[in-house]
Amino acid sequence: MIAPVFLLLLFAILETSSVFYAEMILDNAVLKNARLIRTGQAQNQNMTQAAFRDAVCTSIQMLLPCSGQASDKLIVDVRSFTNFGTSSFPQALDAQGNLNANLNSYQPGGSSQATGQNPTVLVRVMYIWQLYTPMFAQYYENMGKGSGKRLIAFSAAFKNEPF
Repeated sequence: MIAPVFLLLLFAILETSSVFYAEMILDNAVLKNARLIRTGQAQNQNMTQAAFRDAVCTSIQMLLPCSGQASDKLIVDVRSFTNFGTSSFPQALDAQGNLNANLNSYQPGGSSQATGQNPTVLVRVMYIWQLYTPMFAQYYENMGKGSGKRLIAFSAAFKNEPF
């Protein structure tokens, strides 16, 4: 009689820890790959949006599949602004928990030497995580009621270095 409740609780604990581990993997991937933009390596190599996305995907693929059929689970959004005060970017989810369609930007910004300014860059990486524990999913999901999905995300905001 206690076994089903115990197993459900055990699976909820395992799923929670998996989500936190996935968030940590995503955090590290964003910090590692955002450095390519901040130091000018991405701009000097003429890195495209697809190439930057592939670099992020390579960093997270050990836990978060993001190529092939799972390619729509990874969203990479890079935007540059003249300063922090003028930054404006769309929310990841709307009020109903649906993913916004305009999260597909790639503007890595330029060097502060070339422009005379130090561009502010926002790198946001989001991943759609499927939840499997039924009772847990209804409380932990954030992508629409009954979807069983959670959007995990990490952002890095910085000013480009002179390069």
